Amino acid sequence: MLNRAALIIRYKQPFVDWINAVDSDPENAVTLSDVNQENNVYLVEVEDAEELDEWIELNHADLFEDELNEWYSDPSLWPQDRSLDLFKKWCKFELHTVVFDTGSSPLEDDED
Repeated sequence: MLNRAALIIRYKQPFVDWINAVDSDPENAVTLSDVNQENNVYLVEVEDAEELDEWIELNHADLFEDELNEWYSDPSLWPQDRSLDLFKKWCKFELHTVVFDTGSSPLEDDED
């Protein structure tokens, strides 16, 4: 068991509306179901929902930009308002406080 919790960020309809507005080609349109098939999972050091709220408040700018960048890497396409309030309107946060590592190899950071 890891000393981390898993934070899954799921999109709400306003995020989908933004994705589709940036790419106005109807053939590329995505649905809420489409975008929530595979979500990013962040390992965080929190023990409950209250701590998660505090952690998100401190880290929302980086998280929001990470999620926007998953769709469009050009920051000029991102909403200018990247406030905590907008992040909460566009995303919901799912916390899992028990995370088991079932792998046998050591954890590695791909960024190193």
